[in-house]
Amino acid sequence: MRWTASMEKIADWHTRRAMNVPATDPTPPYIYIHMRHGDFSQQCEDFPVDQCFAPLFVIARRVSEAQEELRTREGIDATHVIMTSDERDPEWLSERIEEIYGKWHPVFIDTIIQSNGAGFVGTRGSTMSTLAGRRVQSWHDGATRLVRWGWPGSDDH
Repeated sequence: MRWTASMEKIADWHTRRAMNVPATDPTPPYIYIHMRHGDFSQQCEDFPVDQCFAPLFVIARRVSEAQEELRTREGIDATHVIMTSDERDPEWLSERIEEIYGKWHPVFIDTIIQSNGAGFVGTRGSTMSTLAGRRVQSWHDGATRLVRWGWPGSDDH
């Protein structure tokens, strides 16, 4: 499966916008983060949610690992990072892509941006993270990591 040229163009526009890159410059390599919480919080039965999910410093460590792998293995300096969330609060969302492009475009745009990353950091157990990570690996020979969660210290290593 590949994306259509028109969808790639829309996704690239949003990628550049997220990284504040002018249209005249090439799209720089980036690490894409997909941190799923939402319905996963129901699995945090034994611990409060803030202890169940990996803290930001753990996610940052996984990003650093992917960046180091890309530098060492490919000579790529992926200093840009794009992160998505399954947050539902409309006040938190600054742009309503669905209203501009239609109901399914936000999902496709996110998926295309995920798959075009030089690296990927996702949520262990998330189907979307698994698929995105495999696309980054097979399409771009990218560096991928999955963040473990479920109990305090679950991603310590």
